[in-house]
Amino acid sequence: MGIYRFLLALLVAVSHTGIKILGFNPGVVAVISFFLLSGYVMTQLIRKYYLQPALVGRFYLDRAARLFPQYLFYFALASLFLYASGMTTIFTYQLDAAKWLLNIPILPLGFYMWLLDGATVLPQAWSLGLEMCFYLVIPWLLLRCSRGQIHALAAASFAVFLAAFAGLIHTDHFGYRLLPGTLFMFLAGAAFAADDSDRAAHWFRRTVTLAAALLLAFACWQQRYYVLPYNKEVLVGLLLGLAALGLLRRLPYSALDEFFGNLSYGVFLNHFIVIWWLQKYHGVEAFGSFDVIMLLLAATVMAAASFHLVERPAIRWRHAIRQATQKERQEAAVSTDIAQRQAMR
Repeated sequence: MGIYRFLLALLVAVSHTGIKILGFNPGVVAVISFFLLSGYVMTQLIRKYYLQPALVGRFYLDRAARLFPQYLFYFALASLFLYASGMTTIFTYQLDAAKWLLNIPILPLGFYMWLLDGATVLPQAWSLGLEMCFYLVIPWLLLRCSRGQIHALAAASFAVFLAAFAGLIHTDHFGYRLLPGTLFMFLAGAAFAADDSDRAAHWFRRTVTLAAALLLAFACWQQRYYVLPYNKEVLVGLLLGLAALGLLRRLPYSALDEFFGNLSYGVFLNHFIVIWWLQKYHGVEAFGSFDVIMLLLAATVMAAASFHLVERPAIRWRHAIRQATQKERQEAAVSTDIAQRQAMR
């Protein structure tokens, strides 16, 4: 899935140049796939290493080790660029010291519309705030909730999404950016972590796919819903992402796939810095083909550098957390087995 994640990151970067593809914002389509992938990967990770209440804290530490190293690196780089260049953007015109500090923990970015509007150093990182909201709840859903309860939560989330789709509540916020309206998307991705023989998971995935297809068809028929912010992109993103995840999860590991996957997070985080550089020092106002190519090449090179300088040590840290957790679980299992045998004597 690494090449796919890299392509998604490139689409997010392209979207922030103002370019649309067939009338669609490609970044929104890509972000929905990120939600699905997150649900799938986090479910597998928790089941393999952290499926005990006492280990949830280590899962949070694992995720912090994933999100923060490169985020803080590019946050510092973007802050330095904005300060040194004196550049003001629509994303930073209300930035002050207090709001700058509020960017650091990432989670508030998921609520930027109320806390940090016009004050985001890395504007695209709002989705990381949403991811963190999902990380906070997913271990407890897997630990404490039955399959039926999880499906009920997904149905409630879909109801919120429907209200946003219809414009009854803020379409952009509740249909795309906040957990109440997007939880079912993460859970649809999580359903791919089940065995192929799991009929309930298969039914759930098919239901979400059918619902997205019907809503997209309805929106095409009733244009007032089609034109609401990101309705069409979210639905297309769901359909494409579900199809892609269904195929990609069956592919074997490859070094090339891992290589590009390692670059995806850096490209996602750094591309605004490159965009602002091109706008400030190269006079780019409307991005043409050459400008987009330069953006993507520069973002990829920067991502390769930050992966080797920043991410690789963090990977070793994450692996150490998982290995220690796995060792403790094995030792606990052996101790339990010995105690049971002694009790049977």
